[in-house]
Amino acid sequence: MRKLVAALLAMAAFVPAGATLTLKEIRTASDNVIELYMTSDTLDVNEVDVSDIGAWKVNGSQVLGINRLAAAADMCDHFVYLTVPKLVNGRKYSIDTPYGKFSMKFRDKDVFCDAIKTNQVAYSALSTKRFANFAIYVGDGGTRRIEGPMPSYSVTRVKGGRKVCEGVLQEVGQDQSSGDYVYRIDLSKVPEGGPYRITVSGYGSSYPFGVGGDFSRKLSYVSFRSLLNQRCGIQLVPPYVDYPYRTKRCHEVIYQTYYRINEASLPVKGDEPTIRAWGGYHDAGDADRRTYHMDVPSTLLTAFEAFQELFRDRQFNMPDLFDGEFNILGSGNGVPDILDEAEWGTMFWKYFQEEDGQIPWGTETQGYSPFTTYDREDHLFGSEVLDPRTSAWASGLFYHFARIIRPYDIAKSDEYALRAELAHAAAVKVYAGRNSQMQPNFQMYYNVEKYLMTGDEQCHSYIKEHATDAEAMLTTYNQGSEIFAGRGWLVSYFMSYVLAPADRTDAATVAVFRDILDRTAEKQIEAFGANAYPNGTPMNVNWWGSNVAQGQYSYPIVMMWKLTGEQRYIDVVSQMMDYALGLNPLGKCYMTGLGFNRVHWPHDRESAYTIEQGWGPRPGILVFGAGNYVRDYPSYPVIARGKTPRERAYIDILDNYQNNEFTIYQSLCFPSVVYTILSNGETMAPGARDPYGKARK
Repeated sequence: MRKLVAALLAMAAFVPAGATLTLKEIRTASDNVIELYMTSDTLDVNEVDVSDIGAWKVNGSQVLGINRLAAAADMCDHFVYLTVPKLVNGRKYSIDTPYGKFSMKFRDKDVFCDAIKTNQVAYSALSTKRFANFAIYVGDGGTRRIEGPMPSYSVTRVKGGRKVCEGVLQEVGQDQSSGDYVYRIDLSKVPEGGPYRITVSGYGSSYPFGVGGDFSRKLSYVSFRSLLNQRCGIQLVPPYVDYPYRTKRCHEVIYQTYYRINEASLPVKGDEPTIRAWGGYHDAGDADRRTYHMDVPSTLLTAFEAFQELFRDRQFNMPDLFDGEFNILGSGNGVPDILDEAEWGTMFWKYFQEEDGQIPWGTETQGYSPFTTYDREDHLFGSEVLDPRTSAWASGLFYHFARIIRPYDIAKSDEYALRAELAHAAAVKVYAGRNSQMQPNFQMYYNVEKYLMTGDEQCHSYIKEHATDAEAMLTTYNQGSEIFAGRGWLVSYFMSYVLAPADRTDAATVAVFRDILDRTAEKQIEAFGANAYPNGTPMNVNWWGSNVAQGQYSYPIVMMWKLTGEQRYIDVVSQMMDYALGLNPLGKCYMTGLGFNRVHWPHDRESAYTIEQGWGPRPGILVFGAGNYVRDYPSYPVIARGKTPRERAYIDILDNYQNNEFTIYQSLCFPSVVYTILSNGETMAPGARDPYGKARK
């Protein structure tokens, strides 16, 4: 398929002098629609003029219809859809346009068909159910249905062309969330391995895809290491990353300003007292550290408890040996990498904690850091106000980490247990002074972890008396992740109790927690089945990144799979996690560094630097994706609320933070562990070959 594209580019002959349009690929959008994909170095969504249909001919005849789509990109992407008589395999098509003459020889096994939407990275071999979608879309011409009998499809190996399965498309119908009229391609019989390609007879072929094996190993590796790339206070140099894009430790000096919580609005004079603190994460495309980030270590610790056999030391090529100021000394400390990562996310709050146990909400600065490596940071960061929510959450997190790390480091465990008590006492005192109480979720987290570590029966009584408080998870598990620093319930707040040995727990209380977990999982399974694409996002759920939050949504289902072993749970999880990797209406892989239709411009400061160096964006960033209605970014048809279906509201440019930013606590946290579980704990070795090999060319 890619050899054909190269030949087409060689044939391209642009007539107008100084024209900026460049043909990138000739595709199909249907069995009677030829799609021209062009790029331009001019940001003008109206640059391609289709008003004179007579100027567009195929094999000497005027096209039967013409539609188009355009959006800001590098600088602008244009898609022109030419309706012609039904395409015939083996026939040559000469295409005359106002912008040049092109030709192709149509073979459905060679030409990419934009209507086929598939996971372009790795389907999980753990799942017994896999699928791709088929949906015809022609820009301002909207969606189209298949006319006549349902076409057949086949799945073949890219190398050698051997057929591994075949079938007939199945009609799903009109989908409200995407606006598409969708058909289903069953891939359940495709064996582990690849790469494979889907060919829909008479229409064209898909991007290559793989199942399990090295494909899943690479996905697990790239996704989990997104946390490493987002660490604050660390150098990021080879052999732990491919390129030396951060050669100095960053943001370790914090000015004690105790300013109100307000993004990018914290003034620092530079003469305030300072502390030094390491650990934690840059929030997103910017560098503040926030209480919300505690969901990262909480989630990692729960994943380790539930699936301990899947995690080990030196699994993800991460540094874990440091000197006293966290200069890298090496790796191989004997502690599973997931716990090293959990410690990095936890220890910042240890350094940030005051002597009386209180902890500021986070760090912030005035404005934003420049779009470059943090080696060139020019902003001063100060502390935000002391907030009882921060110390309340930390009291449970500190105990959780203390308990899990104890087999590896008793002294460290004791230190975190002491800090947990300081944090809890501080939070209780502040809430009492406000004539208020700590949120039930944080109280439960603290009591569960303290009880399991110390055997404190007062804590056990609290757990048994308040287990039904976790009912709030049913209405908060799929909300914007900021809610977990307020009234929202993470699975982590009670899951340790459910996983504990039966002789340490009360059976009736475990049953309450399991029932809540089960109902949450079933609610999400219902949401998964409501849309034609596997995003699992109800129509009334809308927050930045909500359409690619399958890791967060699926986490309760993952835990039900752990508890029951029922195949249906991991089947749903696997299918939902396909969405962000290309099984979506745009056919876009929303995770940087992976897939064929990639994100080019994540709203990420250090990626701006790595792109400038020619290295591409930092890998593993799962951007917010489609769903937020962008403002002031040119597109045709105009992306607008009430007109554009939410799963098509996306523009891939650097300053589009609504679509192309991300956060450590929403976008990266949950997929990092879910994709590792779906790979059965297997990851690729550093420097391993790309499993797609020549298929990527």
